[in-house]
Amino acid sequence: MKRFWLPLTLCVMLALLTACSTAESASSGSKALSPATPITVEARPLGDPAGLPSGPLLADGQQSGDLLVWLSSTPAQPATGNAQVDTFVVTSSGQPLTDAKVTYDTDMTNMSHGLYLVPTEPAGAGRYTGKVHFSMAGPWRVITIIERPGVPAVRLRFEFRVKDR
Repeated sequence: MKRFWLPLTLCVMLALLTACSTAESASSGSKALSPATPITVEARPLGDPAGLPSGPLLADGQQSGDLLVWLSSTPAQPATGNAQVDTFVVTSSGQPLTDAKVTYDTDMTNMSHGLYLVPTEPAGAGRYTGKVHFSMAGPWRVITIIERPGVPAVRLRFEFRVKDR
């Protein structure tokens, strides 16, 4: 009887690992994230580019190719419920990016709640804003998808915690 349990246990573990891997691939989309270089809040390049918030950011900024990108939120520390999430995008020369389509792909990092894409609206000076609903407290991620005409889309992952109200 003991011989029966070992293969069964191994099969169940393999099935769970495969299912988790498949769910992660499906929830994160088929496109890979852009390689990014972190930009620490204390070391903002180019001083403070126009439109960059002076207050707290959700995570360190990131650089991908010719883009520098930051995320902020109102309230500054997101809590369960709705929050306004802002993306600030400038080129490496410090010019605000104004001709992009920006979308958020949001989910918890420790459990998937399914695909949840949030469109943003341009708010001027390289700022794009969208309303995100955080259904529960814990670790979240926002993949910011930046699309521009004639350029491959940039997908940058920002991780942060959402507190309980």
